[in-house]
Amino acid sequence: MTRRYRLMLVLAWGFGTVLLAQPPDNPPAGGGAGRGGQDTPAGRGGRGGGRRGGFPQLTRQLAPQDVLARGKGLYATNCASCHAEDLRGTPNGTRLLRSQASLSDQHGELIGAEVAKHTPPINLVEADSSAIAEYIHSVLATTGGQGSPPGRNPVGLQLNVLVGDAAAGAAYFDTACASCHSVTGDLKGIAGKYTEPRSLQNAWVAGTSADSPFRGGRGGGGSGNPVTVTMPDGRKFEGKLVRKDDYLVILTLADGTRKSIARDGDVPKVEVKDPSEAHKKMALTIDDPENKHMHDITAYLATLK
Repeated sequence: MTRRYRLMLVLAWGFGTVLLAQPPDNPPAGGGAGRGGQDTPAGRGGRGGGRRGGFPQLTRQLAPQDVLARGKGLYATNCASCHAEDLRGTPNGTRLLRSQASLSDQHGELIGAEVAKHTPPINLVEADSSAIAEYIHSVLATTGGQGSPPGRNPVGLQLNVLVGDAAAGAAYFDTACASCHSVTGDLKGIAGKYTEPRSLQNAWVAGTSADSPFRGGRGGGGSGNPVTVTMPDGRKFEGKLVRKDDYLVILTLADGTRKSIARDGDVPKVEVKDPSEAHKKMALTIDDPENKHMHDITAYLATLK
């Protein structure tokens, strides 16, 4: 056992965490752009909301939609018969999903060269071969990790959650929510506080958004939730929970001091109040096969700007 390996074991035992890193005398090949080892602007910048880091085909900026549409048609006409519609290849054509030319190409220079020497000949102008290359890149951009097939990570999706009936949502809000919330009080202008409807829906359903009146806490037993500790002699300590496990409970008292109390099973009794409990019960009451009530309330709240 080497000295370095013994040191790693000691650190793992002492801190409970092992950081697996490559030794400094064997640095990774290429640059520092993630798994691809290519320090390129695409690897650093992503594709406008896409994944950061990783192989170039997962991070490169995609071509405009008109170029991709033209490339798809050209690929179907000139390439799919040998390389398959899904780029998986056939007995007559290579598998483009793992082709070095496909993976290393930037904007058609490598794929165009392969097309130029293709047998039988394929006569395409440079713009057309570049469009095919950009289409191939767009398919590779949807692949997942560990070699999963294209389509695992679709790009360009626009999900719209504003599909409910705002009027029906207003009526249901009066029944299910008005006892705790007011559209002229704590929820006044609530839709203006969120950049997109999905954030609004996540906030009001979960009741845990950090910057909204829906905020409750992090769930029963969560740090920061109100807690009451009842000792065997009847004394009670109330405050904010810091930590709770089978052996110890730590809370912050009203005066700001911390108190640590040893636990033996269920002694002392620890009661943690979950501020999100009302929202959890509400989420069950609005449940239906089509999530109609949820969509209706979201559509209604989205009008409160």
